Formats: sequence, structure tokens, C-alpha cells
Amino acid sequence: SMYTGSNMDRLAQDMSVGHGESLNVLAELMGVEQQDKAAFFELAKLNFSEIFSSETVTAQEVLSTLQAAMAKDATLSRYVG
Repeated sequence: SMYTGSNMDRLAQDMSVGHGESLNVLAELMGVEQQDKAAFFELAKLNFSEIFSSETVTAQEVLSTLQAAMAKDATLSRYVG
């Protein structure tokens, strides 16, 4: 959550397009393995408007919403603790 908080603008930009350095770092921090990163990036892009639901969304809300979306995904659910 510290990483998310200090990189919110870049993460929002990367999630909106489904790729980028900050999104890749977030994937690494969450333990997403190389073979699942494409699915993670696509999930982030598809759920962007839900993850960044407002301009005042907090880092914790971003992570919670992202993890909730991951929990529903067959490939990515194993990364949600």
C-alpha cells in the first residue's frame, strides 16, 4: 500500500492502458509470476474505472478493489491472500 500511495498517478495511467513500469512493479510486489503478468495487466485495464472509481480514491481502496477483482479471476485468485 505504501508503493500504491506514492505512485497513484502513474499507476492510474498504467492501469488505464494495461501496461507500464509502475504496474509491472506492483505486480512484482504482489508476487504475480511472469507467466501471469499479461492476465494481471489485462484485469487492471478492464477494471480500471472500478479500481479508480473517483479522483479521491485512496491507495487502500485501489488495492482492495484490485484484489477483489483478482479474487474472481481463475488465474489471479491465487495471488490474493
